[in-house]
Amino acid sequence: MIKHREFFIPLNESKLPVYAETVGCNKDQEKIFRPNGYPFYHWIQTAKGEGMITYGDHTVKLPPNTGILLFPHVEHSYESDPEASIPWETFYLTFDGSMVATILQNLEINESSFYHWEQETPLTTFIDEVIKRGDRESDIFSLQASTDVYSFLITLNRYGKARSTPMTSSNQLSTLYPLIDWMKEEIGNPDVGLEEMASFLGISKRYLNDLFRKNLHVTPYIYFIKLRIQKGKKLLLENNLRTIKSIAAQVGFRSSSHFVATFHKMVGVTPDQYRRMNGGL
Repeated sequence: MIKHREFFIPLNESKLPVYAETVGCNKDQEKIFRPNGYPFYHWIQTAKGEGMITYGDHTVKLPPNTGILLFPHVEHSYESDPEASIPWETFYLTFDGSMVATILQNLEINESSFYHWEQETPLTTFIDEVIKRGDRESDIFSLQASTDVYSFLITLNRYGKARSTPMTSSNQLSTLYPLIDWMKEEIGNPDVGLEEMASFLGISKRYLNDLFRKNLHVTPYIYFIKLRIQKGKKLLLENNLRTIKSIAAQVGFRSSSHFVATFHKMVGVTPDQYRRMNGGL
């Protein structure tokens, strides 16, 4: 399976009022952190699964049929939502040009914005169709790519609905990021509980619970279990010779039966069934 496709468009940007830098699809979107933003206008939308993106002072979830248009140099980060049951698949388009700012102003798009739309609209498949055409045709003078960017902006303005919610406090989420990274490092430690998590941040267990519920809509314990199951899914597909017992131990479960029961509850199938359904190596 192709996990990542990207086309770097041949550019002669000094002569084009609108041009595409990249257009692509990522079948399993990796975590991205850009403290200085991206140097071009950057569109990212969800094809499957769900992501979470922080930009400026806002944080939003990105389920299917939603996307973000980021202006150049806006600090942002995004990653797959750990609560999602499937990998986060994204489409993206980066672009610029001497006339882009004017076009956006005429469309009354004046800042980085979150959009949602109906499944049946052209926005759902627009970038996928551009990619497929790029597989078939060459565009050595970048003219088609320039037209695609302009068409995309018109399509976004026509079918996309700008929305400022749902938002959470990025400052509070920033407080949780070090703990989440620590959780990932401690996935195999069965002794980690709420007390250890709270101690890591130097706050009370009650306040930690409140932070998670307010910002991630789940308790710290459930979030940690979801991380363990997510890691377990990855290990199941990496090597068919790995036993369920060894994987359970690697992701912090004291017994394979507890791992199997928790996996089935959260994923809907047993680890063995998941491995067979997804063609583990």
